[in-house]
Amino acid sequence: MKKKVTEGGYRETFLAVLRWLAGVAIKCTCTCRKPRLFAPMQPDGWSVQPFAIGCRFTPDADLDPDTGTPVGDEGYYLYLLNEAAKWDYSTTRSLLFSIWQRPWGHSWLILEGPQDRLECGHTGDLGQSKLRYHDGVFQGIREGHPNPIAYLWQTRFDGQFQTGKPNRPPTFVWRMPITRLKYKLIYDYVMQRKYDQFGVRTNNCTDMVIETATLAGINLTHRIRLTVPQETKVWGRKRRVWTDPQYRILEYSTPDVLETDLRQLTQLGIGSDVTEWYLGLNQ
Repeated sequence: MKKKVTEGGYRETFLAVLRWLAGVAIKCTCTCRKPRLFAPMQPDGWSVQPFAIGCRFTPDADLDPDTGTPVGDEGYYLYLLNEAAKWDYSTTRSLLFSIWQRPWGHSWLILEGPQDRLECGHTGDLGQSKLRYHDGVFQGIREGHPNPIAYLWQTRFDGQFQTGKPNRPPTFVWRMPITRLKYKLIYDYVMQRKYDQFGVRTNNCTDMVIETATLAGINLTHRIRLTVPQETKVWGRKRRVWTDPQYRILEYSTPDVLETDLRQLTQLGIGSDVTEWYLGLNQ
């Protein structure tokens, strides 16, 4: 009986998060999937909460007056491409194991006009002058650093402007129509943006995608807040995560939250799923 109650609680939590991420109340069929982007406060101090958005569209969004969905000029589109890391945020241990299995995700975009198509993004954390973020945290844990998670607060200066296809395929591609004016606005922003700085908490690949989407007229859910316990079990032993309480809460943009939002938007008729089209393009 207790097992049934627990599974039922997981179901309800997962559905509530999906409704919240989409920004509207929707009717769904219950599934048995365990939540991965949400965790209530646990005895060790761990909790995870995606951020909500205040309004789905910006005041200058170009919307169909009848359907309330984005419209644009013929041949003009914004594509958001996402490679979800599919990390499991249920517990500290499940998250660390997820990161160890798949250390990164990625978000990038395509800006399309009637006669051209620009695929680009923001890359960084290349591991050339310093350890990559996940490696630096794990090294700090192994060496007994008092605040190993503080490594995620550092800013990298190896950021680059990515052009063309990255070396891995997306897990989801979402497309929305835009006007010629929005196309020019986004193009100018992409070309003038500074790419040298790169960080976990801000100015990363997902942040860039979100900024272009806002210029296109749509606000997307993309950030997550982690409340992190001081200690957790790593490699079978209790390890220190932080000593200074300024590192207790970590907030950042993640492809996992973004993809959940984009998939929900597609189900609501806002934008479209063009993943198969993209994967079918000549590589």
